[in-house]
Amino acid sequence: MAVISLLFLAVMYVVHHPLMVSDRMDLDTLARSRQLEKRMSEEMRQLEMEFEERRRDAEQKQKAEKFWRGDRDDEELVLGKKDTGWLFQANRPGPMGWMLGNLWNAGLFCLFLIFELVRQNMQHEPAYESSSDEEEEEMRLVPVTSSNWLAGFPSRDTLESFYKHRIHNAIRDLPCTCEFVESFVDDLIEACRMLGRREAHPHLEDCLGIGAAFEKWGTVHDTQAFDILVPIAPPQGMMFVLEMRDPALGRRCGSVLVESECVCKHEKLLGDVLCLVHHHYRERPAHSGMCSSSTKAALCTASYLDVYKTAQWFQKLLSNAWALVAHKYDFKLSFPLSTTSCNLRLDYRSGRSLSIRLILGVQREDTLVYLVSQAPDQEQLTSVDWPESFAACEHLFLKLVGRFAPENTCHLKCLQIILSLRGTKNLPPGASPPILTSYHFKTALMHLLLRLPLTDWQPDMISQRLQDILWFLGRGLQQRSLHHFLIGNNFLPLTIPIPKTFRNAEPVNLFQHLVLNPMAHSQAVEEFHSLLTQVKTLPCAHVAERI
Repeated sequence: MAVISLLFLAVMYVVHHPLMVSDRMDLDTLARSRQLEKRMSEEMRQLEMEFEERRRDAEQKQKAEKFWRGDRDDEELVLGKKDTGWLFQANRPGPMGWMLGNLWNAGLFCLFLIFELVRQNMQHEPAYESSSDEEEEEMRLVPVTSSNWLAGFPSRDTLESFYKHRIHNAIRDLPCTCEFVESFVDDLIEACRMLGRREAHPHLEDCLGIGAAFEKWGTVHDTQAFDILVPIAPPQGMMFVLEMRDPALGRRCGSVLVESECVCKHEKLLGDVLCLVHHHYRERPAHSGMCSSSTKAALCTASYLDVYKTAQWFQKLLSNAWALVAHKYDFKLSFPLSTTSCNLRLDYRSGRSLSIRLILGVQREDTLVYLVSQAPDQEQLTSVDWPESFAACEHLFLKLVGRFAPENTCHLKCLQIILSLRGTKNLPPGASPPILTSYHFKTALMHLLLRLPLTDWQPDMISQRLQDILWFLGRGLQQRSLHHFLIGNNFLPLTIPIPKTFRNAEPVNLFQHLVLNPMAHSQAVEEFHSLLTQVKTLPCAHVAERI
C-alpha cells in the first residue's frame, strides 16, 4: 500500500509540474532539471523512510492490540481469517474502510500539496530582498527570466563581417608577434642563467606566455602589450615552503618561506656531493656556508621571499643579460620602473613599440597554479604576499579546447567581439575603472565551453553562442553570483593539474563584492546594458562605418 501511495504522489507531481522542453534545451532549463531531479530524489527518499517508519509502527500497534485482546493466532490478521477486527484491520471491506485505513496517507498527501504550493510561491520571490528603489530598478534592468532583452540580435553574417573588418585585420600579425616575444624572452632567460651560475640565487625556468594575446582571444588593444610568466626555483641547498593564507580572510595569496634543505640523500647516490646543512665544520667549502644567509639577506624579509627585492634582483639580472644579446637585435630596450614585475619596452626605428611584462612565479606543488609577484592595482598587499594565479591552468584549458574542438569554432570570436565593443567606449577623465573586466567574460565563456558540446560552437552558430555568453553573465549579475572556473567546479576535466583541494572546495563567487556594494552592482548593470546596446546596434554602426 505504501508503494502505491508513493507512485500516486509521483504521478501527481509530474502532472502538476510538467517540464517545458524544446528541440534545444538551453542552459537555464538544464540547470533547473538537474536541481529538480536532485530535489525529487531527496523528497522520495524521505517519503520512503516515513512510509517505512509508519508501517513498522502500525505493525507493532496491531501486535500490541492482539496481545491485549487475547488473540492466539498471529497470522489471522494477515491471512484475513477473522470476520471482525479492529478499525485499521487490513481486510476491512468497502471504500470507507479503505479511506480509514489510509487516513495517514491522505494526510501526508495534503501536507505534501501544501508544501509544494508554498515552495512555488517562494520560488517566484526574488533571490534577494531589496528595500531601496535603486535595487528594485536594478532588478527591472536585467530581466534575465525573459527573452525580450536579447531581441534584435545581429545575424551571423553581420557578426562575421564585423569580425573580419574590425578585429581580424588588426590582429592578423599577432601570432607571429607572440612567437617573437617568447623567443626573445627565452634568449634573455638563457643569458641570465649563464650569469647566475656563480651565484646562489633562484633558478629561472622556462617561461610561458599568458593572457589574451597568447590565448588567441586578444583584440586590437592586446597587440602591443604581452605578459610572460617566469617560474623560479630555489637554488641548490634551499627550498621554498608555501604557506597559503585562509581564503576567508580576503584575497587568495600565500607566502614563500625560504629554508635550508638537506641533500644527504644525494651523498648516498653520488658519494661526492656534500650536505650543505650538516657539513658545517668538515669538508664543506667556505663559500657555500654563506649561500643560505646571502640569499635570504638579498631576497627575503624575515625568511620570507620578498616580492619587491626579488623583482629588483631580476630586473638587474636582465639588464646585465641584455648586454650579452643586444648585438642580435635592431631595437632599443629600456626597463620602465615597476615594483612587482620586470617591464621591458622595445622601440623600433620605424616607431613601433612593444611592451613586455615579465611576472615571477613560484609553482604550487606539482600543479599549474603559481604564486606570482604581480598583483592587481586595486589590491593592497604586503611585500611578502604572493597572489595566487590560475593563468597557466586557464591557458592549458583553452589550448585543449582548441585541440579537440571542430575546425574554425567561434568561441574565441565571440569573446573578441564582446571585448572589442566594450573597449570602444572611452572613460571620461577621473572616472572609476569598469566593474566588468575581461576576466569576467572569459570566465563565462569557459563555463559554457564545459556545459555545451564543442559541436555547438560551429561557425554558423556564432550569433546563438554570443547570446548565450551575454545571457550567462546577465543572469550572474541579477543573482550577483559568478563562480570561479577552477575552484569548486565538478565538471573540470581531470587533465587540468590543480591542487586536489580545489575540486571539492566551495565555489568562489567573483561577484561577491557586488553583494556587499550596491553602488558597484548598479555600475556593473549599467555597463552590461551599455554593452547590450552596442551589440544590438552593431548592424547600423557597422554599415555606417563602411559607407
